[in-house]
Amino acid sequence: MVKPPTTYIQQMEILKTRGIIINDDAFCLHVLSQLNYYRFTAYLIPFKLDDDKYKEVEFEKIYNIYEFDRKLRSLLLTILEEIELLLRTKFSYYHAHKYGSLGYMDESHYNPKHSHDNFLNEFNNLIIKNKDNLYVKHHVKNKNSEFPIWVAMELFPFGMLSKFYADMFPCDKKLIAKQDFNIGYIQLESWLLCISTLRNRCAHYMRLYYYIFNKWLSVPKDAPYKFSNKIFDYIYIMKYFCLDKQKWNDIYMNNLITLIKQYAHDIEPDHIGFPSNWEYFIMKNN
Repeated sequence: MVKPPTTYIQQMEILKTRGIIINDDAFCLHVLSQLNYYRFTAYLIPFKLDDDKYKEVEFEKIYNIYEFDRKLRSLLLTILEEIELLLRTKFSYYHAHKYGSLGYMDESHYNPKHSHDNFLNEFNNLIIKNKDNLYVKHHVKNKNSEFPIWVAMELFPFGMLSKFYADMFPCDKKLIAKQDFNIGYIQLESWLLCISTLRNRCAHYMRLYYYIFNKWLSVPKDAPYKFSNKIFDYIYIMKYFCLDKQKWNDIYMNNLITLIKQYAHDIEPDHIGFPSNWEYFIMKNN
């Protein structure tokens, strides 16, 4: 049977009966009027008991965890944007110089697992979706709808970039992985798929706190801690894609450290997979 809707006051009372300590009814009602109850209560999962109740925990603590998660997503989206733009640049540059400006339209330039019909359908849908963009209009009207790969990749979402790399020949993947990121191509393929998942979760405001990703990362051989497939693992491998050491250490990671300190009273490192000495592990040393 589908549950009936509840008022904000009813939602607050439900939280109280389940063990949530609410010290300020007005604040609680304000939060519930701004945030979807279903979304908010997902942050109660770490405190859930077997009988559909929760350990005694203050409502303000849950709200602070929610705020931490929101700010973490925002920080990671900034880094992911830089990674995505870098990948577009590296992939299009390599492919254009080896196969030509329109070489990506030739099925013979991909490995046997590649479905060219699906690729072309997806790309054509992107052109239609972005038909009002000036550069799309220009290439449709003046270039016979021929998009050089460095233009085409401006339309590729992260997931399509990941699939494009996965469909390259192994020899091409090896060169890109080694030259640009100094890692193996199987590792890079795994990481791109996982980062694509992370990017989608961040872009759709989905929870990162106390979340175990369902796509397991290929663990680096020199990893200094045991991976748990929580958000810290994803942040750890993101540093391989940030080629500017100073920006990574002094801006991105400094902001992360500040955020962790700000909410240290409310969050649990294990809930987000942060190991001991994580500040040292996360920095780029070369």
